[in-house]
Amino acid sequence: MVYNTHGMKVNQIFRQYKSALDANPPVLKYFLVVAFLSEVGFTFYFTVFNLYLAGLGVSMGVIGTILSARSFGSVLMTVPAALVINRIGYRRTFVTAMLLAVVAQAVVLLTRSSVVLVGIGAILGLSDALFMIGTAPFLMDHTDARYRKEVFSFNGALFTLAFAAGSFLTYLSGYLRVGDPLRLYRTIMWSGVACAGVALILAALLIKTKSRASLSNPFTPENLKHLKGFYPLLAVLITPRVLVGLGASLIIPFMNLYFHDLFKLTGPQVGLVYTFGQLATAMGMLVAPLLAARLGYVKTIVFTELASLPFMYALAAAGSLTVALPAFLIRQALMNMSSPVSQQFNMELTPLQFRTITNGLMSMGDNLARAAGSLIAGFLIESRGYAASFYAAMLLYFISSVFYYVFLSPHESKVTA
Repeated sequence: MVYNTHGMKVNQIFRQYKSALDANPPVLKYFLVVAFLSEVGFTFYFTVFNLYLAGLGVSMGVIGTILSARSFGSVLMTVPAALVINRIGYRRTFVTAMLLAVVAQAVVLLTRSSVVLVGIGAILGLSDALFMIGTAPFLMDHTDARYRKEVFSFNGALFTLAFAAGSFLTYLSGYLRVGDPLRLYRTIMWSGVACAGVALILAALLIKTKSRASLSNPFTPENLKHLKGFYPLLAVLITPRVLVGLGASLIIPFMNLYFHDLFKLTGPQVGLVYTFGQLATAMGMLVAPLLAARLGYVKTIVFTELASLPFMYALAAAGSLTVALPAFLIRQALMNMSSPVSQQFNMELTPLQFRTITNGLMSMGDNLARAAGSLIAGFLIESRGYAASFYAAMLLYFISSVFYYVFLSPHESKVTA
């Protein structure tokens, strides 16, 4: 008798995720739906954001400055955002973050002032800080400990699927027969604002919770005593995020322009490329908990990141779309599939009372690196081309992986994989 082992593994994965969702409170499911819709709108908007700005005549250097302002906005609000979340709770935090994002995205479409666009970038950074810093503690507080790997991975996969859905809608928009590219981009971006607006309304109506286990002031005298002993591990957790954030900022914000400039892809075609990239990443994220159960957290994270580097080199050296496209898809999946595993591992290592501030400081390090990298990358690409950014990013990713393995492997015994 021949057994369909692949089918059995797929069924096993589905059963694991179904059990994880069934075992947790309804508010967790509501949050996942809201986050999915918000990300669809966000992706629909930002897939063509750079192309829209370029269409307005904004230079690559200024586009990099706008992206950098968004990251700096997140950096400046990281610690305040963590304290705000602790005070106002999850529901008000998510609603406030989404409201800021929707308003800021609308204003972008109503102005052509570079100064205003840079300011809007900073406001979007504040929105990012509130939403992202609150997400990991929210998942920890609303998830049965037995299913945290699955819930974190499912949340990560939903975000990437939302990105895929938004990118695919961008591709379909190419069939609207809008002759003016700028008008097409505006239509796409307004649709993204509308989708994010629906998510905002649902968040206000559905996300109701009194759970605050991870929400506490880390700066009370009692907590400060314990915080001093946590500093060394905190530094170890932040460093890889900084290195990866810096590397990512050198290439990721400019990938749509990379495909447009080197291979003459249109905005909708770039949307289709992003769709397949996110689908590949989502599948990887769903498999990641099984890989972590077999290899452990640290080896899973390090192995997948290092495995992505040859494909990044292929992107840097690619002379044709037939090389660049598969390299992009594989690199995207490998580099990002273990991010939910890393997120959960970091939270498991962090004492309960320091989760929001730790998540905030890691986010600050990541965004500060991305702010600096986006600023550098715009001018680096203008002067040296895309390959230089890819090579610099490869080096940073390699250093991050080695650092993660050397300094975090000894801590893995504290967490049961």
